[in-house]
Amino acid sequence: MSPGILEIAKAKGDDEEDYLEIEIYKDLEFWKGVGVPIISSIPFAFLVLLMTGSENGDWVGSFFCFFFLWVLIGLSLAINAQIIKRKRYSLGSYISTILGIIMGVVLSYYLVGIILSNLDLRMI
Repeated sequence: MSPGILEIAKAKGDDEEDYLEIEIYKDLEFWKGVGVPIISSIPFAFLVLLMTGSENGDWVGSFFCFFFLWVLIGLSLAINAQIIKRKRYSLGSYISTILGIIMGVVLSYYLVGIILSNLDLRMI
């Protein structure tokens, strides 16, 4: 049986019984793989914010730490889950890693745009 919640519909034949398995996609292993990298990178980013001090606006370092750790933890969990043959957990970790990369790049682009728009750059 594959992991997850299964409904088994029994169809009776002449001499033998056939089982039809219908998998409902509520796989807990997949969602653990997606959520663990995100949740585990939040405390470390908060610690970076506390160590650098938030009064000077050093939340940018915490921001980059969060996304870097999200991708790093997601990738390491995905590789480890593939080694121990937990395919659904590995797939969830890979998807979490890809989401972390995409969100990190988009929000970094937005953040750099805000920082550059606040600078007073003049052409001579």
